[in-house]
Amino acid sequence: MILDSGYSKSSKELIGFVGQLRALGAHIDLELPRIVVIGNQSAGKSSLVEAISGISVPRDAGTCTRCPMECRLSHSSGEWSCQVKIRYEYGGDGKRLEEVQEVDFGPRITDKGQVENVLRRAQAAVLRPDLPMESFLDPDARSKSKSKKAHRFSKNVVCVELTGPELADLSFVDLPGIVQNAESDVVQLVEDMVDSYIHGNSLILVALPMSDDIENQKAARLARLADQQGLRTIGVLTKPDTLTAGSTKARGMWLDVIEGRRHPLLHGYYCTRQPDDDERARGVSGAAAREAELKFFKATSPWAGSQHPQRFGTACLVQSISKLLTQIIRESLPALLAQVAAQLEECSAHLATLPPPLTTEPSTFVLALVTGFAGELAARVTGAPAQGGHTELVQGVRQTYEAFKGAIRASAPPFVPYPDEGRAPRDVSEYTRAAPGDGVRQKVGGGNVVYLEDVRRHIKTSVTRELPGNVPYSAKLSLIQTFQRGWEDAALECFSDVQTVFKAAVTDMVRADFDGYGNLKGIVGAVAMELIGSCAETTLAQIRAILTLETSPFTQNGHYLSDCRDKWLGKYKDARAGKSVAERVTPSAPLPVLAPTGVASPSSKVPPARNSNPHKRPAVQRRTDETPPAKKQKTAGGRTNASSSVQAGQTSRGDECEQSCSEDSQSSSEEDTSADERASGTGRKSRVDQGLARPHASKPHASSSLRELGSSQRCLGAQPADEARKDELLKEALGALAKLGYAGLTEHDLGKLNAADEYEEELQLMAEVRAYFQVAYKRIIDYVPLTIDHNLLYAFSTRLHERLFERLGLGTANAAERCKGYVAEDPTVVATRDELMSKKRRLENVQRALYNFGL
Repeated sequence: MILDSGYSKSSKELIGFVGQLRALGAHIDLELPRIVVIGNQSAGKSSLVEAISGISVPRDAGTCTRCPMECRLSHSSGEWSCQVKIRYEYGGDGKRLEEVQEVDFGPRITDKGQVENVLRRAQAAVLRPDLPMESFLDPDARSKSKSKKAHRFSKNVVCVELTGPELADLSFVDLPGIVQNAESDVVQLVEDMVDSYIHGNSLILVALPMSDDIENQKAARLARLADQQGLRTIGVLTKPDTLTAGSTKARGMWLDVIEGRRHPLLHGYYCTRQPDDDERARGVSGAAAREAELKFFKATSPWAGSQHPQRFGTACLVQSISKLLTQIIRESLPALLAQVAAQLEECSAHLATLPPPLTTEPSTFVLALVTGFAGELAARVTGAPAQGGHTELVQGVRQTYEAFKGAIRASAPPFVPYPDEGRAPRDVSEYTRAAPGDGVRQKVGGGNVVYLEDVRRHIKTSVTRELPGNVPYSAKLSLIQTFQRGWEDAALECFSDVQTVFKAAVTDMVRADFDGYGNLKGIVGAVAMELIGSCAETTLAQIRAILTLETSPFTQNGHYLSDCRDKWLGKYKDARAGKSVAERVTPSAPLPVLAPTGVASPSSKVPPARNSNPHKRPAVQRRTDETPPAKKQKTAGGRTNASSSVQAGQTSRGDECEQSCSEDSQSSSEEDTSADERASGTGRKSRVDQGLARPHASKPHASSSLRELGSSQRCLGAQPADEARKDELLKEALGALAKLGYAGLTEHDLGKLNAADEYEEELQLMAEVRAYFQVAYKRIIDYVPLTIDHNLLYAFSTRLHERLFERLGLGTANAAERCKGYVAEDPTVVATRDELMSKKRRLENVQRALYNFGL
């Protein structure tokens, strides 16, 4: 009796439970512990199986096992019995079935003599999947397996459940013998089947006949490939009685193998001796065979003298592999729960990515799908966070609009209020930046900067029949059109970028919403791109119309234009009068900082004062090797010519000028001044232009205050006390002017009190063109994005649902038939979903079984 009864209860439960899991198909998804018996054809594998199981298996010339046979042995105190089953895992086309089915093949057998015939008929049924299994229950039905329609091999499994008092608790799979002298496709088919079983965590029981060298046996090579370190392989040496008494060398070599000196394996080797053909013909019993085996090893050299007697005999083999299998099962089962949970989660996640199977009427389903798609797209266009928080489209479009704004602002006219480059400060960025403090500048250099002499030449070449002192309108127009020259390219680039972002977003949405319905996806994608093209044509036409309008200077925003013009003029005149920052220093030489109101001479001993405004650039002392500012000289026309070189030390009003021009709110007095007043010269601005330079003689206080203020602005080495005095004088001067009727004036307006400049005409033109840029660029940076938004994005989202409804024919008489074709699923998607659903059900069954078993 080859049974360790003290170990059998635990082994019975564990091995039996693994058999239940295998019947549920758990081995398809999980690595279940098992023993796989392999060997070359005629290696004594069938005899070994018979010795372990106690039954007779089919034996024929050539390959007799043509499908896997799973033997489940269970010790029982009752009578011996056998139940043959067939586990269908694959269909007749060789594809794995959705559900594993294990069915009884006939009734339970109580006569061992009937088992071999039943196994033959069960194998015949497996090889003929085109016929019903019931047709093979007839004892004469096995001849059907020889039909031309029969498969040569099958992956479906014949299962043999054996119970009896002489059996150990054990489970193993017997595979077809590895053939070498057969058709190449048969050889490969068998090897592929063997290879699929011996990978993973299976114990490999390889039968090795001692009649041949171990190096020549293909089964041993396959085992080494699957288990290169020899951790899962158990060698079973068969046919020791074929070694004659004179084969001393061969016997010694095999003894070295058994005792681990050659071809070592973790679990070692066992040697068995099974009945030969004569003994089987005499019908020797299993007990008699085991007794004869024991006597053989005790009486035969060198086996009788081995130091490892536990390595000889079938009983020792069965007891060892039963314990080993039980140990592996006990160690692996707890991890199965975690594996099942992880695979169920992965399976559910994969199913969630697939469209659900259609369960409603096709036209209703398509309408709901299209409506949801159009609604989601409209939400993304408006950037509604309540609709899932998809703001990527709006964010991308906003970035494009910001870039467009920067490109337009960078086209500001680069006027510099100095005669030429030689008499201009090194840093002229305050005149070329697009707006104060934003870092966006015109590209300076390479002739892009426009100086006063350039403007003078431009006016001169534009004069035709104008009266003296009149700047030709064409001179203004050409300068305006020059800074607008790049606006079309910037606008079209902005439109193209938005269109690209929008197309990508729509394409992604079509893919996400209709990916499971290839026909519908193709139509919706085509209609969407067609509608984008139609809206894009309208948008492009509108953008070109806006750009065309900008080619003719016009504005009714007169107060804003006038304000910007006056402040740019004051900024330019301040530079001409030496009251703005004009650095002509080398950046590598750090220089002392002077007070913002004074100009220190090179020999001045007055210490520098702290800059009272941290946001203004500090003035920088002039280098001693530069030419000092020239004195004012009378021109031929009697006007005073301000020095072309400016005095360093006065903080610039450029940023304040730009910032003030960028504000839409105006002073209360400015709002009260109507456009008609400005046109007629009766408004505040006209009074300032006409009267500031000539204060009324009856008001000497105002004149003296202004003279003292000018003296204060030109003083050298100003101290904090001078700053306070300057502020006091400034308030007195503005108060005096207010008493004269010039109310609402600010420090910026005092720039007009500078003496007439020889470049007065040029400065006026520069200020007017620069001011008009402020008006025009603010229009264009709003109107182009608005046009794109309304004529492309909003128009598309508004018209999409109606266009899809029309093109899909959802309102036609044959809508149901058409929609049925639209939602016909991709066969690949259907197959994937069915496979995942089958796997999910299988794993859920395994999970329940594990919980019920107590894991």
